[in-house]
Amino acid sequence: MSKSGKETLFKDEKKVLKVLQTNARGNIEDIAKKCMLSPQKVSRIIKKLEEEKTIWGYSAISDERGYNLKHYMMLIKRTSIPFDKSVVKFMVTGRLEQLVSDIEFEIENAEYVHGLYDGMVSFWTDNIVSAKKFVSEFNKKYQGYVSNVVLLETLIPIRRNGIKNPNMKKDAYFL
Repeated sequence: MSKSGKETLFKDEKKVLKVLQTNARGNIEDIAKKCMLSPQKVSRIIKKLEEEKTIWGYSAISDERGYNLKHYMMLIKRTSIPFDKSVVKFMVTGRLEQLVSDIEFEIENAEYVHGLYDGMVSFWTDNIVSAKKFVSEFNKKYQGYVSNVVLLETLIPIRRNGIKNPNMKKDAYFL
């Protein structure tokens, strides 16, 4: 494939991803119209992106406050001690929820980042006591590897996964 052909394909893939990120439930024909591509091309692009693991999956973006859950973020600062293999294995297998199996708890995102902090975990749970319990269990599990943890509670989501909060007018009183 020529350089310009690869550039065009890359641009088309970005168009399709953008539409999927705003509505992953759209049918191929609707996505194709929004991208100004043929349905066949959109179908091939989506299949390719799924096979390459560029698309990890599809999910619904919901407001868990309707289920009496609150959103929290935990910022993590590491020490200079390298992780041992068992700690890395626990992290990469995505088992953080196991730290607090006795409470309603769901990890939204867990990320290794660069900046003032080294990691960020966002999660849903029923109250601040449960959130603090998770932080406490996290600190125990990673004792020696973590120097500081900051817990933040989300008051209102303004945008989540690129989608604007449809209840923003009602929630604006917080601002």
